[in-house]
Amino acid sequence: MACIIHEFLFAEYINVTIIFHSYTQKITLDKLKTLYSKHLDKWSRRFTEACEINKLDGIIVFSGSQNTRFRDDNKYPFYSEPYFNALIPQVFPNSAIKIMPGDKPVLVHTESTDFWHKSPETPSGFWTNYFKILTVSDEKEMLEVLEISSDKLAAIGENAPLLAEFSTINDQALFDYLDFHRAYKTEYEIACITEANKIAATGHAVVQKKLTLKTNKYSEFELNQIYCNETQQRESELPYQNIVALNEHASTLHYQNLNKKAPETFHSFLLDAGATFNGYASDITRTISEKKSNFENLIKSINELQQNICAEAKSGVSFIFLNELTHVLLAGVLKENNLIKAEAEEIIYERGITKFFLPHGLGHLLGLQVHDKGGYLSTPDGKHIKPSKDHPFLRLTRHLEPNFVLTIEPGIYFIPSLLEKLKSSSSSNLINWTEVEKMMVYGGVRIEDNILVTHGEHLNLTRSAFKKVALS
Repeated sequence: MACIIHEFLFAEYINVTIIFHSYTQKITLDKLKTLYSKHLDKWSRRFTEACEINKLDGIIVFSGSQNTRFRDDNKYPFYSEPYFNALIPQVFPNSAIKIMPGDKPVLVHTESTDFWHKSPETPSGFWTNYFKILTVSDEKEMLEVLEISSDKLAAIGENAPLLAEFSTINDQALFDYLDFHRAYKTEYEIACITEANKIAATGHAVVQKKLTLKTNKYSEFELNQIYCNETQQRESELPYQNIVALNEHASTLHYQNLNKKAPETFHSFLLDAGATFNGYASDITRTISEKKSNFENLIKSINELQQNICAEAKSGVSFIFLNELTHVLLAGVLKENNLIKAEAEEIIYERGITKFFLPHGLGHLLGLQVHDKGGYLSTPDGKHIKPSKDHPFLRLTRHLEPNFVLTIEPGIYFIPSLLEKLKSSSSSNLINWTEVEKMMVYGGVRIEDNILVTHGEHLNLTRSAFKKVALS
C-alpha cells in the first residue's frame, strides 16, 4: 500500500507550495541526497544569520563525548548534540563541525587507536561531499586543527574540557535563534521523520499482533524486546525509553519499568514507542484493551477526540487554543462514558475536573529531539509564551505554521494520587466513582500521532505509515 512523501518548493519558511506523491518503498538514496543538499543550504543560511545577529565569526558544534559512569570504567550510551545531527546523519563521538560563513563546513572526526573498543565508523555516504573532513587521533589534535584563533567563535556542545577554550559557550541568544527556526522543518527533515514513523509503525503492528494472540502471554520486558527486534533499533538508538505498560501501569505517564512477568489477566496495553532515522525522531502511542469492555469504548472516544483535534491543527491556530479545546471535548468524553454525573459539560470544564484525568499537555514539537526545542519561543530573539498556570506541562505555546511537525496526544488516565485529590475536592459529587473505580485496572489511554502542518489540511505522518501495516 502506498505511503506518502512530501516535496516542497521552498521560498521562505512559510511561502511553500506542497506537492504530494505516493511511493511504496523506502525513500531512494538519490532522492535523499537531493533533499539533503537543500537541507544543508537552509541550515547554512540559519547559522550564517545567527553569526551576523550575534556578531560571531563562526560556530563550532561539538558532537559530545561518551561519558564514564561515576566510580566505574564503563560508559553511558552516547547521544549526539542535536545541532551536530542537524548537519550530519551519522554518529561520531568526540567530533566537531566548524561553520564559518562563506566557507565549506569542516568535520573534525576523531579516530583513536583503542584495542578495547571499535573505532567510530569512517565518514561515508551521500553527505560527505559537502564537508571538508579532517581525521584526528585525540582531543588535543582536534583543537589544533580547529584553529581557534578568534575570540568571536562560539561553541555549542557538552564537552566541557574542549569548550573551555572558547569565550562564547552555549550562548542562550544563539540557541534562541536556532531553536526558533528549527520548528520549520526542511524537506529532508520531513522525509526523515516520515521514515522514522514507518519504522515505528512496523514495531507497533507486530507487538499488537503478538499481544492479541490468545495462546500467548507476554511480559512488558518481552514486548519491548519484540519491538526493538522488529524496528532493528537498540534501546540506545531509540529517541526515548519506550513506555511499555500493561494494565494499571498505564496510569504512570512515563512508566519506566519493564516487568519481566506477564500479568495473570490482560486488561489493557499502552505502547508509547518511536524510532529514529538519520537522527530524526518519531513518537507514537497506541492503546488497546480486552474486547467488548467499557474501556474499549473509552479508547474509541479518545481516538475520535484525537482526530477532531488533528483536523483543527492548521496554520495560524494557537496550540494553546488546541489544548483548551481538547479539555472542552474531554468533558464530553467523560460524560459520554458515564464517568461524570454533571448535566452540563461546561461545569466539568470550568471546575478544572478534566485536568485530573489529563494532567499533561496536548503535544510538542518533534524533530532532532523527541521534545524538540523552541516550543515556547514566539520570536527568534528569545521572547517566550509561557504555558498557563492551569496547564503548566504544555510543551508548545506557539501558533502553528506550515512545516511544523508536532505530536497530538490526548488521553484519559486513572491516576490514584490525582483521583484522591479529586475525591477530596468540592467537585467530588460530580464524579461517578463507581465507574471510575472499574477503570482503575486499565490504567489509562493515550492516542498519539505525528502530524505535519501545511497551508491547508494537516498531513498525519503516523496514520499514513500505519496504513501500510493495517493499523489505525
